[in-house]
Amino acid sequence: MRHITLMVFLLFQLAVEAQPLQLRADKTKSYIKYYMKHAVHAWTGMSKEVSCVMQVNAKGEVEKVAASSKLKSFDSGNSNRDSHMLEVTDALTHPNINFYSTSVIKKDGEYVVRGVLAFHGVEKNMEFTLKEDVNGKDRKFTGDFIFLLEDYAIERPTLFLVKTNNEVKVELFIVF
Repeated sequence: MRHITLMVFLLFQLAVEAQPLQLRADKTKSYIKYYMKHAVHAWTGMSKEVSCVMQVNAKGEVEKVAASSKLKSFDSGNSNRDSHMLEVTDALTHPNINFYSTSVIKKDGEYVVRGVLAFHGVEKNMEFTLKEDVNGKDRKFTGDFIFLLEDYAIERPTLFLVKTNNEVKVELFIVF
């Protein structure tokens, strides 16, 4: 009887240890930034309203990640520009920018993340690298990627009849 109890206990412990753990981002420390350029100037917009969930295995390695942010939460420091960005991105119809991973591979101490970016009603596959920094009890993940406005059927904003660059750089800083 003792052996059966011990075996059941060990099987239960293995099952609990094998369960993936979900981590939620600390919204007070996390942000997403975008960088855009025009012939006249460049600017940055930032959202501190990032919802991000990460699934980690028993070793603490990332297995899956999903993130979302409301377009209206991005602030470039210019309310007219922000309003125009909400117009060109059809934020009333498509209020969020979302990402979910399809694979996460640890390679050379970093994570290669492949997944789908959903923006402006269009879903596109993409890949980027996340770097991890553990500082005390915080796990910080940083990364960046570039996308093209035309890939998401977004008309490029204009100033003085000149369109902005098509390329948008996105920077991630997510703390768990």
